[in-house]
Amino acid sequence: MDAQTTSDAAADPELTGEHGVQREPYATGPTAAAGEAGARAAVGARAAGGARPDFSLGGTLTVGRLGFGTGGLVGAGYWGPRHADPARSLAVLRRAVDRGVTLIDTADNYGPDVAEELVARALHPYPEGLVIATKGGVVRTGPDVWHVAGRPEDLRAMCDASLRRLRTDTIDLYQLHRLDPDVPMAEQLGTLVELQQAGKVRHIGLDSIGAAELARARELAPIASVQNRYNVLDRASEDVLELCERTGTAFLPWFPLGHGALAGGPGTRTATSASASASASASTTATDALTTIAAAHGATTGQIALAWLLHHSPALLPTPGTGSPDHLDENLAATRISLADEELSQLDALATVAD
Repeated sequence: MDAQTTSDAAADPELTGEHGVQREPYATGPTAAAGEAGARAAVGARAAGGARPDFSLGGTLTVGRLGFGTGGLVGAGYWGPRHADPARSLAVLRRAVDRGVTLIDTADNYGPDVAEELVARALHPYPEGLVIATKGGVVRTGPDVWHVAGRPEDLRAMCDASLRRLRTDTIDLYQLHRLDPDVPMAEQLGTLVELQQAGKVRHIGLDSIGAAELARARELAPIASVQNRYNVLDRASEDVLELCERTGTAFLPWFPLGHGALAGGPGTRTATSASASASASASTTATDALTTIAAAHGATTGQIALAWLLHHSPALLPTPGTGSPDHLDENLAATRISLADEELSQLDALATVAD
């Protein structure tokens, strides 16, 4: 759920940098002390203000907080490849790592299979320090057509298939794309724990989950990450974020740019009802605020929306995706933007407008 598409710029040639990043020593899982330390660091950083550049995922893997999502490398409705020439997608992936990205977020149903295969083609053998996150538990049967499949045999088969496509023995972060309402949570998470104990999964994450569900899930398995929809205008998961902060859990927001709306892209909608008119009004207010702050920094509205996420909470690890090398560079430049307290207050208030 990380697609963030804009118009493609001219493709760059494939890049073959050295990917000189470093991974912390491998550990089988986070200790309680590591999780508590991460939580204390998160809360302390938020109180002190500013954007911390790194996050300790699961207490063992240090990643930069602005990653890269691969949903933008597949076609509309997450179906098929985005580019007829795969070299264009391979170049964007390699460029991301050469520019310092250490977290790649993908999923088995992007394509399906396409995104994971592109990651392996572009980046395998994976450099030290590069963390690959993927997702299972959803089967896609057409553009924007999918169903949840959380039975233990399904999850085991999906994980094994991802391992083959990614050409690895261990997936750094394996996220359950959706909880299956027809399968007990204990069975689904128990299967992921078994995969972790077998060495096939290093850390476990959850996608699109509520705070109460997360609290329950933490009693059943060591949860290293959550991936919910979240951005400067959409903060329905604020309670989940607060729980992540307290427990040292990573929060990977999908649609960090509102599916393009916060960057003036294809997410913009035309109001056709009273409800839609109110939504459009809120979006206009957000756009005006983002535009004003962006002008003060010589930045784009998308960069300000990403910078706000990085400032808002040290537990937030946005992974915007794109198929354009120019848009990739634009996104990564957001890490260099320092927002003033008054600017943060203005952006924080947009959630009230959206409500």
